[in-house]
Amino acid sequence: CGMRDPIRDEVPSMVQKARKAGYDIVMATGDHKGTGEYVARETGILYDDYTIATGTELDAVLADEARWSKTKAFARVTPEDKLQLLRAYHDKGVMIAMTGDGVNDVPALAGADVAIAMGESGTDIAQKAADIVLLDDSFSSIVQGIEEARHIFYTIRRVVLYFFSTNAAEIMIILFSVALNLTLPVYPIQLLWLNFVSDGFLDVGLSFEPHEEGLLEHTWLQRAHRGGLFDVRLVWTIMYLAF
Repeated sequence: CGMRDPIRDEVPSMVQKARKAGYDIVMATGDHKGTGEYVARETGILYDDYTIATGTELDAVLADEARWSKTKAFARVTPEDKLQLLRAYHDKGVMIAMTGDGVNDVPALAGADVAIAMGESGTDIAQKAADIVLLDDSFSSIVQGIEEARHIFYTIRRVVLYFFSTNAAEIMIILFSVALNLTLPVYPIQLLWLNFVSDGFLDVGLSFEPHEEGLLEHTWLQRAHRGGLFDVRLVWTIMYLAF
């Protein structure tokens, strides 16, 4: 007699999208090693020559950098093992988002940078320890959340670029006119009118733009996301457009 809990159809593609977005996915489960490896390969967490290790091998894996870099799944792990693994990644300067649903996940959830619990199957204590609770228990919701965050960041960056470049241009006009002792080409009331027309309606239009294609795959957006809203490239673009 056999029983199988099938993997959701969308998970392999979502794992691939998350990896393209620059996120590394590691699975830690208390299940048997054979079960864990099957699920990890079905979902695409394990691919090519990446391997799985058990909780008893954890110390040896973490001590061997080459082996650790090739291990993306861990089976037969205890709550202490999950917490040890999380702290090891933290020591490398990696930011961790941890998903879990059981009591055994609580220590790692509490130690993660972003704790994500399951809303349907998750225990009450796991949900209380989490920063985010998934109402549908779907991994795709995490990836869609990442994509929405990228869209928000991209939209804010786009509006800031437009707003600062148009205003910097107006400032340059005044500065150059004063420096060269020329008659001001625009009056204050005209500047107010320009700001009202250009910054009011068009900024709203930019902020409601639909999602760009391939937001998760844009490497420049990943770099900008890590560097913050204002980076050197954005400042130079503002100055160039303003001039």
